[in-house]
Amino acid sequence: MRLASFISTNLDPILIGWVDFARNQLPAATDMDETALLDHGRLILQEIAANMNRPEDDVERQAKSEGNSTEASRSEDVPSRSHARQRERQGFAVGQMVAEYRALRATVVRLWSASVRDSHDMDLEDVIRFNEAVDQAIAESLKAFVTEVDRTRDLFLGVLGHDLRGPLSTIAACAHLDARMRPGNASQAGVVLRSVAQMRALLDDLLEYTRHRLGAGLAVDPTNLQLDEFTRQTLDEIAAISTGHTLELEAVGAMDGEWDARRLHQALSNLVFNALKYGRPDSPVHVKLDGTRADEMRLTVSNVGEPIPPELLPKLFDPLVRADGDQTPSDSQLAGANLGLGLYVVREIATAHGGTVSVTSDAAATKFELRLPRACQRKATLPR
Repeated sequence: MRLASFISTNLDPILIGWVDFARNQLPAATDMDETALLDHGRLILQEIAANMNRPEDDVERQAKSEGNSTEASRSEDVPSRSHARQRERQGFAVGQMVAEYRALRATVVRLWSASVRDSHDMDLEDVIRFNEAVDQAIAESLKAFVTEVDRTRDLFLGVLGHDLRGPLSTIAACAHLDARMRPGNASQAGVVLRSVAQMRALLDDLLEYTRHRLGAGLAVDPTNLQLDEFTRQTLDEIAAISTGHTLELEAVGAMDGEWDARRLHQALSNLVFNALKYGRPDSPVHVKLDGTRADEMRLTVSNVGEPIPPELLPKLFDPLVRADGDQTPSDSQLAGANLGLGLYVVREIATAHGGTVSVTSDAAATKFELRLPRACQRKATLPR
């Protein structure tokens, strides 16, 4: 009997053998009931048998062996993908899920070989097709499993970032109250409030990151702005909670345009705080607004400090990227390593406005340049 037919007509004994094999291979799953271990097994076997019965050429065979079958369904309801999502929700590790497929493969081959009278009757082509089909199912399962893990992580981070705002607001309110009731403690309260402001900025970045990762994108609501006035107000806010640096503003050309004030405040704050953190304490942070072009505004934030290593420049705006090696922040302009989400959020805000952000860094200065169309081109972003 051909292997595909054997699978179709012997689903029950194969699944029973699979359960027994899987229990031995997955010690962590020994407490799972039979229904959990059998879930999707029948549909996966039927999918594999149907895959084996489809004609294929050499190109399709190679693609399937790499998990990239051109014949594979893109539907999320494919059994192998549904199985992976459920296993992730049940708490399986990815290695445990792959071991299930290993058990399924071994069970089918063992039972089929026991059913044939002569080993020569075991068609090599059938074995090859079976292994290709199983590999395709594993590839689909792994992709769906990793996607589900990423989504769960992003949901957790989003909820964490949102829920931490409550206790943070309580801390800020208590610090304000303490400063009013005990003026002698105003300096200590100021330290707390500055830390609260920094934590809020980090939470804002985290929420924007998870919002984009979950597919919502960055919404923008452009209004008329005078960018020099807006920037001066933003720098005054930052100066009130920062010490040790001078903030300079230079503005040339026309300053009017249509941008999202909240998003632009966030982008400018991230760039300035980045410059404050990694610039030399004895040098100013310089912000320049260049409105000499009719269709574009250029906003540059520059600071003097150790240059960003060239190998880090392509990674600057990626989220959660760390520098390699043993450098400490005092050794290098690790703003370029983007140890958080701030620069990533700046890029997403620029993209949402139809603009760009870039960086140059040398011994003279590190400069981040935000280029924005004078009139915002988009009302919402844009999954990339």
